[in-house]
Amino acid sequence: MDDLAFYNKIFIFQDLNEEELQQVLHVAKPCFFATNSVIIKEGDSGDSMYIMGQGEVEITKRLTMVLDQDLPKEKRMIHLKAEDGVSFGEMALLENDTRSATVTALTDCHLLELNREDFLGYIQEHSVTGCKILLRLAQLLSHFLRKTDQDVVKLTTALAIALGG
Repeated sequence: MDDLAFYNKIFIFQDLNEEELQQVLHVAKPCFFATNSVIIKEGDSGDSMYIMGQGEVEITKRLTMVLDQDLPKEKRMIHLKAEDGVSFGEMALLENDTRSATVTALTDCHLLELNREDFLGYIQEHSVTGCKILLRLAQLLSHFLRKTDQDVVKLTTALAIALGG
């Protein structure tokens, strides 16, 4: 999809003007994943984020403790649709670590892949645009961290109630 207005909906690109957005998108590589393909696998190393152009994906996380064989070993966390202006795998732009979740194509997916090396090279050459993207990226990751903190408090409270404490 070549519609700049579509890609401007992506949170980390919302502060970019048309020229800056075109430059960033030029660094990204188009890729295709067929229905049921695993795009990112939890625990694998990764150095790219993905920008959804078309399709739907499901994000799942492995459960750390499975008490019964009949229970699922993964938990569905999020269902993302390209038309909502979404990306995933952003942490890989900033750190060299393993993937924190599995992302599976629910439909055929047309994505743009932005890898760490190309991204870092781009922001070194275009520092003003790089600062805009990095600030948005920090805000996005801060949002995820706050949500995780809230979820931990809810789970801790529920566990305390369940244990009678």
